Amino acid sequence: MEITLIKKPSEEELMLMKRCTWTTDGRSEVPNNLPSSGLLKKLLRARHSPIRVLTFAYLIQGVPYWVAMHLRTHKHMECFIQSQRNDRQDDYDREAARQDAPVSMIVYLNAEMLQVLANKRLCSKAADKTRSVVQEMCWLAVQAMPELTGLLVPSCERNGGQCFEPEPCWRCTK
Repeated sequence: MEITLIKKPSEEELMLMKRCTWTTDGRSEVPNNLPSSGLLKKLLRARHSPIRVLTFAYLIQGVPYWVAMHLRTHKHMECFIQSQRNDRQDDYDREAARQDAPVSMIVYLNAEMLQVLANKRLCSKAADKTRSVVQEMCWLAVQAMPELTGLLVPSCERNGGQCFEPEPCWRCTK
């Protein structure tokens, strides 16, 4: 399996995020420089709505089909998954395909959804393979945007040790 970050937030998106922030603050001027690292970290930590214009895309190749299905269940992110239709591929019969048949996919999401994905899929209750895919996605995101450091964590860590899952894992109690 190979995971590649194929899109990270651009300078244009960072400028738009700053302008959106200023607009929510009632400011009408147009910013003329990029947001500072401190402002970016503050907005990401608060999950302030302008971070939704910051987008990431990952190419994930050779991922087991069932892991791709775990990822596609998340709302507000797009998953473009290789078709298993028999008229589109001839590696195996779709009717008899195993759940671990490898597929490729692109995951496209914004900075807020990346944090939500991390909260859910870095949980110890998540499947090991799914968790390892999301760990790699998070590592790549932090390399591209260091301001995400410490923000791509399981829900219990974000919630100060409190877990709201029906059955908590070993990390914490309810």
